[in-house]
Amino acid sequence: MKKELITEKHKLERLIKYAGLSRAELARALEVSYRTVFRWLEEGVKPHPAQARSIDELFKDHVDLTETIEEIKKGIRDPIKLLKQNKEIREKFFALMTYHSNAIEGSRMTLKETEMAIEGKKVKGKELFEVLEAVNHHNALLYMLEELKANYKISEEFILKLHSIVMYNFNNKLPGKYRTSYVNLTNTEKKLPSAQMVPAEMRKFIKGINNYKQGVVKKVSLDHYEFESVHPFFDGNGRVGRIIMLAQLLSKGYPPAIIEIEDRYKYYLALSRGDLGDFRNLIQMICDSILKGYNLLFAS
Repeated sequence: MKKELITEKHKLERLIKYAGLSRAELARALEVSYRTVFRWLEEGVKPHPAQARSIDELFKDHVDLTETIEEIKKGIRDPIKLLKQNKEIREKFFALMTYHSNAIEGSRMTLKETEMAIEGKKVKGKELFEVLEAVNHHNALLYMLEELKANYKISEEFILKLHSIVMYNFNNKLPGKYRTSYVNLTNTEKKLPSAQMVPAEMRKFIKGINNYKQGVVKKVSLDHYEFESVHPFFDGNGRVGRIIMLAQLLSKGYPPAIIEIEDRYKYYLALSRGDLGDFRNLIQMICDSILKGYNLLFAS
């Protein structure tokens, strides 16, 4: 049976402590009575699901989640060892990660169809390229896990190899090679570096990626933004970027981040806020995604 990582009571208490909200202000923000908030905090009454979702949104909006992530990290086992040794957890996580990451990029495959593709089964009603996208992404995750160890150093070779696997058999996308011309992004007005500048931008990126002096979660978030801003490949940038993020987190002993298809709009919005130098939304979102990864791997 799953245990709750952060209860609604815990979230309310943190809203009071860190956001400075009074119980009356919480009641107004959540559109409930003061008595209801009192019962949640003092009498052990659990909010209804809709109320719990409202509390969760308020919590994410007002409380820095990095502190929560650092707290849970202290009490978890080695995530790399767990994924390597526990086949059931590994397969479930890889299937979910493949489904959500591909869906963010427009795949029409369901989670069940993704699992069937990974298992080598025939998936009715889907094009070969859709099945191949699922198989490739899963294989890239397997490669990542094979390579990973504590404090693993991300290299250019690692990134190019990930891309070659994600884009295997999509030869027009230049698997394992940087783009050779300009590409347009639909989710941002930010100007991308020219193809001629990509190798230099990637050398700069790789030079700094393994320096975590400013805090791991914040650093991983900023690195993810920077990688997507360089957009070094014709296709597969989002998928490769999210696997790089997984590798960074796991190698530093953190739970993996699962960005779900339901959060695609918020994800793109958070990245676009980074164009303005505002990374709070992205950091909060990645923290929330780490909590989801924790719930899958450890909260049992």
